[in-house]
Amino acid sequence: MESTLAATAPAPSLTVLWTARVLYVLATAFMLFDAAAKYFIAPGIADAFHRQGMPLALAPVIATILLILVALYVVPRTAVFGAVLLTGYFGGACACNLRAGFTPFETLFPVVFGIVVWAPIYLLNPRVRALIPLQRQHGRM
Repeated sequence: MESTLAATAPAPSLTVLWTARVLYVLATAFMLFDAAAKYFIAPGIADAFHRQGMPLALAPVIATILLILVALYVVPRTAVFGAVLLTGYFGGACACNLRAGFTPFETLFPVVFGIVVWAPIYLLNPRVRALIPLQRQHGRM
C-alpha cells in the first residue's frame, strides 16, 4: 500500500514545495529559539514560569525535551513521529497556560503553532493527506 500510494501521488507543485520548506524553517527556527531562551532563562521565560507556578529549574529540562523533539522533526524519516510528539508537547503547554489563567492568545498559541508544525508534513506527505482529507471526495459523504 505504501509504495502504491507514493507511486500514484503527484509531485507537489513548486509553490507547495516552497511553502512547506518555509514553514519547516520557520517552525524549526522558532522552536530552537524557544529552547535557547529556556536554557538561558530569558526574562520572558522566567516571567512565564513564575506565572505558571512552575519551578524555573525545569526550564533547561523542558528545553532539552524540545530539542530532542525538534531533532526528530527535522529528520525526514522521523518527521511525522516528531510532529506527533510535538503535538503532545504543545498540548501540555496549552494546558499549563490555561490552568495558569494566561490570555486566550497565550493559551491558544501552542495550538496554532502545532498547526504550523503539521502544515509542511501535510503538504508534502501523501500518506498524511490520505489520513486527513481536507476536501470532500466526489461521490462520498
